[in-house]
Amino acid sequence: MRKRVLIIHGWESNSREHWFLEEKERLEKLGYEVVVPDMPNTLHPQKEEWVQVIKNFHPDKESILIGYSLGGPTILRYLEEITEKVGKCILIASPIKKLGSGYEGIENFLETDFDWEVIKKSCQKFIVFNQTEDPVVPLQHGKDLAKYLNAELKIVEDNDHFDKIDFELLEKYIK
Repeated sequence: MRKRVLIIHGWESNSREHWFLEEKERLEKLGYEVVVPDMPNTLHPQKEEWVQVIKNFHPDKESILIGYSLGGPTILRYLEEITEKVGKCILIASPIKKLGSGYEGIENFLETDFDWEVIKKSCQKFIVFNQTEDPVVPLQHGKDLAKYLNAELKIVEDNDHFDKIDFELLEKYIK
């Protein structure tokens, strides 16, 4: 069975920004089926609309979900709702609590606590990426997320909110 990857971008973004399409091309050359959708209503994202995009992908135990920034909590909210398992989730610079002034547009994803026990049962493996000096999502979010999920935490020395990424490093965790 061919492994499928879904990459969810962040707030006020789209599939053509950052590293998403380049990673899609790289993974397709390795034999993966990769989907990088433009998320709906990206300026004023609604949790239910974004979670529906993941539902429409129909992840299974062979699927890999990659969430960048707001894509991370979107995946977590999806995992709270399902009963079947997803293969792997890679959460990159993902906030898990409110970020403060200037980020009110994403609070509907973060206003209630996550059900960590349900989430852990919905995925076989979690990997968390965070930067040491991320200007948007503090490193503590990544540390807490890794702790709550019993996930592997990969800390990257940088401060650009993963606007670019080390493809070989990411692919090491995808394979």
